[in-house]
Amino acid sequence: MLSLAMLLGGVMMAACARAPVVQSISGPTMGSTYQVKVVTDRSIAEVRSVGAKQLLAFDVAFSSWRDNSEIVRVNNHRSTAPLAVSPLFGGVLEQALVIADATGGAFDPTMKPLSDLYRAAKEDPAAVFEDAQFVAAKQRVGYRQVSVEDGKLVKQRPDVLLDLDGIVAGAAADAIADELVALGIEAFYLEITGEVLCRGVEPDGAVWRIGVVDPSSDASSGQRAIVTLPLRDRALCSSGDYRNAVIMGGRVIHHLFDPRTGRNPEHAVVSASVIADSCAVADALGTALMVLGDASGKELWPAMKELGAHSALFLKPGVDTVWREVKIEWPEEDS
Repeated sequence: MLSLAMLLGGVMMAACARAPVVQSISGPTMGSTYQVKVVTDRSIAEVRSVGAKQLLAFDVAFSSWRDNSEIVRVNNHRSTAPLAVSPLFGGVLEQALVIADATGGAFDPTMKPLSDLYRAAKEDPAAVFEDAQFVAAKQRVGYRQVSVEDGKLVKQRPDVLLDLDGIVAGAAADAIADELVALGIEAFYLEITGEVLCRGVEPDGAVWRIGVVDPSSDASSGQRAIVTLPLRDRALCSSGDYRNAVIMGGRVIHHLFDPRTGRNPEHAVVSASVIADSCAVADALGTALMVLGDASGKELWPAMKELGAHSALFLKPGVDTVWREVKIEWPEEDS
């Protein structure tokens, strides 16, 4: 969730006559922020209502911080008996499972047991975690241990736990985009927790311009882009491991685990960005490529393209603090 908007002239303008202008709303969501910019002469209140409705729906379905959320209910269901789930929850989970299969399990919605170990280490840096804890957590991870059948979730083992954070922000952006189009708004920029989706162009005909974060930039003093590019009718999402590390048992551990091994990936990639038709797909594939690395990512790229992926960019350590870029069909018009 690390994309950086580099919007040229994307400031909110006062409405005049009935000519379309850029109108903007923003606020907190999912532990971070969101921003919506629309090119329209419609009331911004309609856009605010659409955004608020969808973000609330996703929060109620997927937030692990709400005691009454659907995902908490699902994870508290320690049984292999089928459990009815909402169309929203079932739809996002089914999409996550398709992506898991296409990436050979590099993206896995059953990662919560491993993620919980990382979160526990963040809360208690003095805690010591034994290898046996990783082994036990890994045994509960595996996307084939869960399915959605006739509107019901089915677990193959009762202690399977879901964590859909790697796709939820992108899926929420897709849902908001669909509603904006239904309102007749065809030009907009959406950003939810750093995941970006753009449609159409700005009032002057310029394509929205988006950036990929430089991993060496300081988040506290302002992130800068390492590359920028025009983005139209597509999504751009990034994932990285450079700001979420903890010391666990004398080892540096970050929040991105390989679901297949239960360990952090052993490659030099620090950031992976994906451009795709769907923001949910770009969001999840950014995580998957961080797990796979550039070599394995290239091998599985044909399956990712079938999901609507168009291009990918990996950042790896280079010489003299210059990042080395590894590209898969990445647009050449960046700067």
